[in-house]
Amino acid sequence: MGFLERAIRRGVSDAVGKAMVKAIEPTVTDLTNKAANAIDQAAQNTEQQAACSSGLEGAMANLERSVQGYATEAAKNMKVCPNCNKPTTADKKFCPECGTQLPEQTVAQGAVCPSCGKQNAIGTKFCQDCGTKLPAAIQEEQAQADRNAAVMAQWDAKLPQYPKWTCGGTKMYIDDYGTHYIFGAEFNGNATAAGRAVSEYRQVLLQNGFRQAGEYPSVEHLYKRIDGVVYHVDTEHCFDGDSDCPSIGFDKSEPRGGFNYVKPEPKKKTSFLDLFK
Repeated sequence: MGFLERAIRRGVSDAVGKAMVKAIEPTVTDLTNKAANAIDQAAQNTEQQAACSSGLEGAMANLERSVQGYATEAAKNMKVCPNCNKPTTADKKFCPECGTQLPEQTVAQGAVCPSCGKQNAIGTKFCQDCGTKLPAAIQEEQAQADRNAAVMAQWDAKLPQYPKWTCGGTKMYIDDYGTHYIFGAEFNGNATAAGRAVSEYRQVLLQNGFRQAGEYPSVEHLYKRIDGVVYHVDTEHCFDGDSDCPSIGFDKSEPRGGFNYVKPEPKKKTSFLDLFK
């Protein structure tokens, strides 16, 4: 195996990564093998041209286009579940994993521009020729909005004592741990926006009657008493996992010292003369 062929084979994985999306990962191995075999002969014929970097760069560009072609062909017979993101064949109407109704379009059709008709690379969000947002991107946004709306509907049942989160983010979730709940949202790598959203939610809590309490009051732990029960919101540890994915805790608990803790008055100093008063 010559220099160019080895270099191209090392670049296959990167090219596949650029051409494919998670929805068609099950076919990546097969496509990689086909792409590698397809360039074997070309690599042997052009190896002598690899002395210049432009020759190698051109070969890698051709390889990426080749892999994108394989990805598009595979995607013509593939649909992706909008609920669980599992891929399946185009002949199915409902997801075999979760039962959700599948989209009418295949993955490849979702990359066809509705304005100019160009077949874009799989995973592209905007048409490479005219900039129109592609059907797959619109479908993905709508599916995520539906999932977020479902989470907010759960909020009414699981967290009715707390004001709803209206501070942005996506891929929301509510995890039930029996004694407490965790709400989370993603901000796509934007840690600044995530931090600002948590600060906004603290203000929403304060406006809705939650307050600092206990022996060691902190804005990161806010409490509210409703019908004799103290409800607690913990934002102190919300960035322990990821700086762009806040996870806020909700439970029924009182702060150290109690909800109505009052700091004791300092004892007055006495002197020897006070004994004769």
